[in-house]
Amino acid sequence: MKTTIQGISLKLFVLFACLCSGYYSMAQDAGGGTTSETTATHTATSTATTPDPMWYSNPMVWVVAGVVLLVIIIAAVASSSKKVSNSVVSRTTTTTTTIKED
Repeated sequence: MKTTIQGISLKLFVLFACLCSGYYSMAQDAGGGTTSETTATHTATSTATTPDPMWYSNPMVWVVAGVVLLVIIIAAVASSSKKVSNSVVSRTTTTTTTIKED
């Protein structure tokens, strides 16, 4: 049972690491192989405001939620493995053999 739990926790860790590396790679700049720099200035005045994005569209919310969920799962597995059974199991077997002599 302990090896199963360790195997599952290892798989969850690898999944979490892959998700984090995916978010990290998406955050990289798309800087091609060019070395030239262009600078443009733009000024605009707008009276209309755009609404704030919803909280669930932020990727950091999902990362934090995943970490919290992982900690809860690990805590539940760890607490269930520490329970000690107080029951005693005993087994008695009685066999009777009858031998007939002819």
